Amino acid sequence: MRLKIVENRQIAKDTYILKLENPALYEILPGQFFMIKVNDFNYPLLRRPLSVAGFSDTIDFIFRVVGEGTKILSLKKEGEFIDILGPLGNGFTINSSKRLILVGGGIGIAPLLYLKDTIENRYRLKCESYFGFNTKDEVFVNEGNIATMDGSLGFKGTAVDMVQGDLGKDSLVYACGPLPMLKKLALLCFEYGCEMQVSLEARMACGIGVCLGCVVPTVGGDFKRVCVEGPVFDYEEIQWQEM
Repeated sequence: MRLKIVENRQIAKDTYILKLENPALYEILPGQFFMIKVNDFNYPLLRRPLSVAGFSDTIDFIFRVVGEGTKILSLKKEGEFIDILGPLGNGFTINSSKRLILVGGGIGIAPLLYLKDTIENRYRLKCESYFGFNTKDEVFVNEGNIATMDGSLGFKGTAVDMVQGDLGKDSLVYACGPLPMLKKLALLCFEYGCEMQVSLEARMACGIGVCLGCVVPTVGGDFKRVCVEGPVFDYEEIQWQEM
């Protein structure tokens, strides 16, 4: 489907928010994503997977410019149209009996923003959020507990360092971010006996499970596709040692 751009602007270093018109045809779960065609031409050939960062009058995406495709996307103007495919994948499951904790790093924070809004405004539940960045120039949120690696804003260190003392058996952690962060957080969740749902980031070619380019190893010895069986998994499903 082709949707009109309502807004596309820079919100932090190399980071943009893209808002598309909402045709009221979608029911989107927090954690689901779309495959975005960044150009009307055949270059770049592959679509880019972007998680939904907000869903109301518009469908919102937050992305970082890391290559030619996202560079082209950052130059799109209000009023232009973009072709999208989705929503795709499985989303987060909300458990009202647990203490809900969101832990995100970098651009992985994007899907957690829609999850946070859903928890607080749709379900009327409380949640705590811990968001980590490299430096204050990369910070694109003004809510929750903020950590920066260089200490230029908030807690000095990672989001995992910051949340460690707040984990317990009554906690349900929702996480998304760089793989080293998720692996460290998984070890902590094992140690503290808390649950965690993790949204994995992966390179995707098709987004619908055909190309098998985004598979991850599981404890059962098989592989699961991030685009179809994920991107949200129970962290105990994943064979972290092989990631």
